Amino acid sequence: MPIKRCSDQKRQTLEEFYSEWASSESDTSSGIGKCMLSIIEFINVTFKETQIYGLTSHAHLLLRPIDNWTEVDWFVAFVSNGKDFHIEYRVPKNKQSWENAKVTGEAKSFEKFKKFLIIAMTESEGWTESQELKKLYLKWKTQSE
Repeated sequence: MPIKRCSDQKRQTLEEFYSEWASSESDTSSGIGKCMLSIIEFINVTFKETQIYGLTSHAHLLLRPIDNWTEVDWFVAFVSNGKDFHIEYRVPKNKQSWENAKVTGEAKSFEKFKKFLIIAMTESEGWTESQELKKLYLKWKTQSE
């Protein structure tokens, strides 16, 4: 199912929010908006059954499995200007070496970012019931070996 913007930010859809960035006169803001729209399109095409909610924080997109920011915090966060893709995910509490541990990374291509997103969604354990994600992660793992 398509990614949905968290209902706490109901003024615009995610596409409307990043379209504003994409139409900016600033090259930096425009690059961020266009790239984030491409990422949203990738998520929508890739995850037909998985429930994903997005919360924007400045240019960043924070992913969560439910539409309730008070019950569950974000699991994966990212931003991109079209050249560099910055991504991070929260380490599950039972695997943390310290409180609020996160893994961060950077990809230099959209293809590598896609793999990183699948890894982050899996390793964060935010979507443990998603069969789509399990298949994508397994496919990535077997291609990497």
